[in-house]
Amino acid sequence: MALRRGLVLLRTLEDWPYYKPDLSGEWLALITSALALCGVYGIKGIFFNLKRSREETFKAWEQYRSLVESTDDSVYLVDKDCQFLYVNQRYLSRLGLPLEEVYGKRYEDFHPPEASKEFCQKVKEVFESGSSVQYEHRSLRDGRYFLRTLSPVKDTKGEVVAVTVISKDITELKKTQMQLAYLATHDPLTGLPNRNLFMDRLKMALEHAKRHGRYFALLFLDLDNFKDVNDTLGHTVGDEVLKAVAERLRRSVRKTDTVARMGGDEFLILLSEISKPEDAATVASHLFEALKEPFYYQGEKFELSISIGIAVYPLHGTDPETLFKNADKAMYEAKAKGKGACVSFGDLIRGLKEEGREGRQGEVQAVGETVHGPGLSPHPTEVPEV
Repeated sequence: MALRRGLVLLRTLEDWPYYKPDLSGEWLALITSALALCGVYGIKGIFFNLKRSREETFKAWEQYRSLVESTDDSVYLVDKDCQFLYVNQRYLSRLGLPLEEVYGKRYEDFHPPEASKEFCQKVKEVFESGSSVQYEHRSLRDGRYFLRTLSPVKDTKGEVVAVTVISKDITELKKTQMQLAYLATHDPLTGLPNRNLFMDRLKMALEHAKRHGRYFALLFLDLDNFKDVNDTLGHTVGDEVLKAVAERLRRSVRKTDTVARMGGDEFLILLSEISKPEDAATVASHLFEALKEPFYYQGEKFELSISIGIAVYPLHGTDPETLFKNADKAMYEAKAKGKGACVSFGDLIRGLKEEGREGRQGEVQAVGETVHGPGLSPHPTEVPEV
């Protein structure tokens, strides 16, 4: 009956607005039946939609939960007070705790004060800005590096109600980056600073000396007849010898000084601050003695000597390029004089000669003259067998 009345009502509405309604009992019955019919089907549709929405929501949640539980990243949800609302298994594994001991607790309950302060500040930024925040974090627990992405969770009004945190372990990436940065500034064979890092430190020493009116010295070193080592014992042994030489040079200067390898058998030393120019000659004497001790390989011993060129700021240059060039020239002059020579660019050592140097075993003079200074405690070096 309701269906029949509904069809009649439909035909009536099709004739609208030419139809003149009469408010008879039949007309009211038609309207009531039609509304009842539409109501039943409407409510049925709503229930079907609710059921479908619930199923889709549950399915989406299961997919999300499966995703965050299978990832290698730590994923967790916190409120504005940094209280945990959700944590995945990966994060629980890092904490070494079961879910019941973490859920509802604050971040600061499991992390040091400094790390907690930084994290909560980032969470606050997300709540205030409504935008994601990303930063690198190093765990004090095991020293590993993480890239954290904090993203806002918003309600229907667009207000931030929570923050999702995804913490990705980037330790291997950071190690690679640090290794590349190290190789860009250090010699891979000896571990000494390379020319690029040396020049940076030379510029810093120059600025410091200018501000405080100090001296500093640049020493250019070259091993004498090192080619013979490579030719007789091979390049592999030659590399071990270079490493042993680097270690002896390091031991012969202060920690504040810089020993660098130019490449091949050439080395640089920056005496960052000296009280007087003659101090460079004293260090040169120590270097001669350090390399005077023989090197050993498979029971055989062989000896090396060095040629040294010296340039002192501000006597032999007031900029890095000039100092470097003059030390290089002095070294080649020393090389031309024979093995184990030290040449200072200019005449800075002449005053030292005039004053006399009692107790010294040798002497350092101006360009073209040779020096062998007082000895250090002997440190024979055994070249590792390869």
